[in-house]
Amino acid sequence: MSGYKAWSIGEVVEAGDFQTYIQNQTVMKFADAAGRTSELGDSVSEGMLSYLVSTETFQYYTGAVWENISNPGDITAVTAGTALTGGGTTGDVTLNVDLSAVTIPASQISDLTATAAELNILDGVTATSAELNILDGVTADATELNLLDGVTATTTELNFVDGVTSDIQTQLDVRVAETNGSVTTAATGSNVVRNITLSTAAPTGGSDGDVWLVYEA
Repeated sequence: MSGYKAWSIGEVVEAGDFQTYIQNQTVMKFADAAGRTSELGDSVSEGMLSYLVSTETFQYYTGAVWENISNPGDITAVTAGTALTGGGTTGDVTLNVDLSAVTIPASQISDLTATAAELNILDGVTATSAELNILDGVTADATELNLLDGVTATTTELNFVDGVTSDIQTQLDVRVAETNGSVTTAATGSNVVRNITLSTAAPTGGSDGDVWLVYEA
């Protein structure tokens, strides 16, 4: 296909010029693609233009097939719906998402069983994933975890109970019984621990086997 040509009055239009500047550059109108094929047959060449009424499209011939130049479609406007702003009826159209208006029903989140109130507990959480992973494997309930509220012991101090598997007081009582013996009366030769008191006052209180020394100042 050649470019544009200005004709002079009385100028003879040669067959080649008519084909190149007029016929090959005319937009031909057809009812549909089948009608175009029927009328043109093999008389097609690269660059030909046609309009199809059935699809309301302009097409050009590539030398092998007919391709669409444009398809106007049927969209007349883009309207902003729920949680959206923007839209328009002409030109480039932009839609913006109003995140504050976005709500996701729990039923739309696969396998989610928590209520909105339960999810709101996380509101304001700033812990990192690494910090949250420290709780991995914890099976204690809130009541048990609350026992740690107010604890000021250091890691070293807490490590003193490493390996403890039963009540500490019970274990201490057992050790005291093993040391002092479970007696009510000190027997001769008994291997028990008794108190020795040095005082200026007369003996008071005490247990069997205690020694009380009175001296005068």
